[in-house]
Amino acid sequence: MDLSLSSIVRICGATRALDGASLSMRAGRVLALVGENGAGKTTAIHVACGLVAPDSGEVRAAGRSLPPGDAAAAIAAGVGVVHQHFMLVPAMSVADNIALGAEPRTGPLGLFVDRARVRREVLALAERHALPVDPDARVESLGVGERQRVEILKVLYRGARALLLDEPTAVLAPGEVDALLDTVRALAADGASVLFVSHKLDEVFAVADDIVVLRRGRVVLAKARADTTRDEVANAVVGEGHAPLEVHARAASVEARVALELQNVSTEGLGPISLRVMAGEVVGVAGVEGNGQRALAELIAGLAPVRAGVVRFDGRDAAGEGVVARRRAGIGYVPEDREGRGLVGELSVAENVMLGDPEVAASEGRFDRAEAARRAVAVIDRYGVRPADPWAPVHSLSGGNQQKVLLGRELARSLKVLVVAQPTRGVDLGAARALHEALREARAAGVAIVLISSELDELRALSDRIVVMRRGAFVGELRPDEAVDARLGALMVGGS
Repeated sequence: MDLSLSSIVRICGATRALDGASLSMRAGRVLALVGENGAGKTTAIHVACGLVAPDSGEVRAAGRSLPPGDAAAAIAAGVGVVHQHFMLVPAMSVADNIALGAEPRTGPLGLFVDRARVRREVLALAERHALPVDPDARVESLGVGERQRVEILKVLYRGARALLLDEPTAVLAPGEVDALLDTVRALAADGASVLFVSHKLDEVFAVADDIVVLRRGRVVLAKARADTTRDEVANAVVGEGHAPLEVHARAASVEARVALELQNVSTEGLGPISLRVMAGEVVGVAGVEGNGQRALAELIAGLAPVRAGVVRFDGRDAAGEGVVARRRAGIGYVPEDREGRGLVGELSVAENVMLGDPEVAASEGRFDRAEAARRAVAVIDRYGVRPADPWAPVHSLSGGNQQKVLLGRELARSLKVLVVAQPTRGVDLGAARALHEALREARAAGVAIVLISSELDELRALSDRIVVMRRGAFVGELRPDEAVDARLGALMVGGS
């Protein structure tokens, strides 16, 4: 089914989130939508699926105009969206999540859900689209890749023939990414039109038939994949005069000082493990998500209790210290879940930048607005946060701009050790370049960095060495030049 947006304008406060943007999805083809955070990609999806109404312009599905801001009409027309953050009920089964709101009814007056029928239809749909799921499993027991299959099946169950996928690979491991790209191609081959939003040009050029680049709400490039290049797309994303993201050489040596030492340490879901990180060294941590990475990060940050073993910072025993003491000692932490664990969405950028400062926490409620604004402006200017308003609520920022605030807050402190998980997840090319450079600067200043990432290229570009986690243990260590995908992948999943 064809789906098009024509001359869409969407004004949010003083910002034109979309400024006359037009794009066309065609049946049987994959359209990749690329752009910086804040460029208007998610707004375009929200307009297309009826979650918001444009100020002007038109959305057409299968040649018919859709009423603006009418999500039910969009669903009825065959438009389905898989959001960047999953919209599932963890305590419910896979089948109940897929059919939620569209359940077939049975019994007197249709009082009961026909669960047997739902189960049959889910299994048939999963088999048809090669998206295997257990219809009886609770969603809370599923991995990230499995949950995404459920989200895709949920929109297909409602008859979607135009699928909008908002950064669908952001939370997936490499093997799961390959499986998703196969699914996207199969959906297009089955006659659907697919919008694929991504910052990752490898994925874009692997799956897209057509590419559209948005910059500041305007379409600045619209070409068939065969008629463009990665450099052209990258330049369109960040503007002329900006080089594509590159891998920079690391310094040849690190300081001969142990900044972080773990000896036979264990906590729930982790260990016993041992690890040393020198001052001025980046140790990358690879692994399929859910294999102990979060427990490792929280143990170092002081959020998880040390059940056994020794934790030392600069030779000082810190096993019994909590979060505040460790932050005072110069330990920084960027969690992978920026919305749930890193930031407070209802608070402003300035207030979030001040969060986590032990001295502010000890000030008995006194809040220095001028100092908060000064710190926030420094982060905004350094990382190009948009909108450039220190008092804008964080929930009003795009995911990538939220990530800039979170990482910028930690790097603005005087750090000795930084634990950072998924630093560029959902971040555009320009921002990723800036954040990578900031991490290199921290390394050059002597900060010991534990970098947890599902982006293997990121690990190779930034790490001095890479350790692999599986089932809460370290199962291998490689130099970046040894860490080819096949070798890392085998360690990650336990293959040969």
